[in-house]
Amino acid sequence: MIVSLIVVLMISALANFFIKKQFTQYAIENNNRKIENILSLLADRYLDWGRQWDINGLESIGVNALNDGLFLRIRDNQNSLLFDAWVHDNQLCSQMMDQFAQAMRSRMGRDMGGYLEQTYPLLLSGQAIGSVDIGYYGPYFYTENDLRFLETLNLLLAAAGFISLFIAVGFGWLITRQLTRPIVRVINATEKIADGQYNERLIYDSSTKELHDLTNSVNSLALKLENQNRLRKQLTSDVAHELRTPVTILRNHLEALLDGTWEMSAERLDTCHSEIMRITNLINDLEKLTTLDQISYKLEKSRFDLSQLLQQIVGIFQIDLANKGLTMKTAVPPEEITADRNRISQVFINLITNAIKYTNPGGLITISTASTLRQTVIEVSDTGTGIASEDIPNIFERFYRTDKSRTRSTGGTGIGLAIVKSIVEAHGGTVTVASEINKGSRFTVTLPKKDPI
Repeated sequence: MIVSLIVVLMISALANFFIKKQFTQYAIENNNRKIENILSLLADRYLDWGRQWDINGLESIGVNALNDGLFLRIRDNQNSLLFDAWVHDNQLCSQMMDQFAQAMRSRMGRDMGGYLEQTYPLLLSGQAIGSVDIGYYGPYFYTENDLRFLETLNLLLAAAGFISLFIAVGFGWLITRQLTRPIVRVINATEKIADGQYNERLIYDSSTKELHDLTNSVNSLALKLENQNRLRKQLTSDVAHELRTPVTILRNHLEALLDGTWEMSAERLDTCHSEIMRITNLINDLEKLTTLDQISYKLEKSRFDLSQLLQQIVGIFQIDLANKGLTMKTAVPPEEITADRNRISQVFINLITNAIKYTNPGGLITISTASTLRQTVIEVSDTGTGIASEDIPNIFERFYRTDKSRTRSTGGTGIGLAIVKSIVEAHGGTVTVASEINKGSRFTVTLPKKDPI
């Protein structure tokens, strides 16, 4: 309503300004044209009257000129007064001037102009035949027709303004309903999500791109929160289960030792120590979760040879490869990058560890690198068990494990790939995976050659 009102007022103001300007010019030109017609008419009648003045004819011309707002005072060549409109009907002339002044005042809103008079010579074939003083309300005035036209135009503008305002309000109301209805739904949905109802979904298909994107974003948020909640519950259950086993073993062993059922021996102490280390490793993995969101703030970047780093990491796993009967192939030409060496090492240690863990004996693991002008691409692929298509979108989520039945000795807590993703993204890069069941997996890490702005 406010915008429409402002637009209507601006259009009205501009229209009045230009109309006033044009009408002012029109009134001045029209008055000048009337004066020229009077001068031409007087010269023609002088000739028609046998080159002499006819008093009755001049009176007729003077009275008709009053209808055009012109007050004539005509003199002959000897400057003798032949006709004077003010002398002929002073009351009428005064009344007309008052009407002009009142009409202009009502139109312009203030006193503007007054009685003006100018003397014009009357010529016939270049010879003077007299003179005429022409008075009028100047510098310009509007006739009755002009004033009626302006009033009608203003009424039309006002009517158009009110109609436009009404239409704008109507359309505005409809558009507002179209906009607020889905927004209210989003508000209700987000309130439910905030209350823990993560299964809430918005079913609303809007042709407005922003509303469509907003709906999808809320649904995506709800889905991610639901997955995170499920994974946290799964983690809690896994941790409780994996803590229960070593604690139960420790309790039974200690009770047996304290009761004298068992005699103290290095073998039994070693069993207790192994269970304690299982608990310690589990706690260490949980501590890593607190650093996932802070990795980007702790990068210590330096310039180093990526191929040399990868060769060193491959050397670490030689015993594991030999024990499982796996083959490791590398195609890593020299390539210098700027990154946090320790963090990047952690990325590929996690990826190679997973590749070894899920590749059957006799399998192949391949590491290769490629370089472009803007980025370095590293691939770690294997011929292992692969990842199910329904698990691929979630494998980089913290706590997620593709095989819920795996024990900690094979499955871990599900944060290894989450750490990989966090480190790579902290460097401004990306990590993706392509996999097929029983055919293997390929993890692709892309690192920019320049720091992101």
